[in-house]
Amino acid sequence: MISELYQLTDEIYRLTQTFSDKNREENIKKLEYLLLKRHDIIEKLPPKSRDHDWMGKKIVEMNKVIDQKLILIRHQIVVDLRLLKTKKKHNNSYVNPYETKSFDGMFYDKKN
Repeated sequence: MISELYQLTDEIYRLTQTFSDKNREENIKKLEYLLLKRHDIIEKLPPKSRDHDWMGKKIVEMNKVIDQKLILIRHQIVVDLRLLKTKKKHNNSYVNPYETKSFDGMFYDKKN
């Protein structure tokens, strides 16, 4: 059980180290799957045993790096979403420049 957890953690660690924008959606889906699988294993994990003490320490070390990388990946995605929203807003203003309405208290007569 602990060796399976170690293998999953190592795979997640390697995936976060090689994360790139090229295959971002595919990598995110794979990360989600691996994290859920690892979560299930952690819940079924028996109490600490001395036999695999070094594996546990290594998993904790890798997990610290994984957490930092996941925070960076999440931040990158949030930044990209903000840029996409801004681009969409600006593109819409170029496509239909008269759609935006001014709410500064002025009245526009539509008849003229």
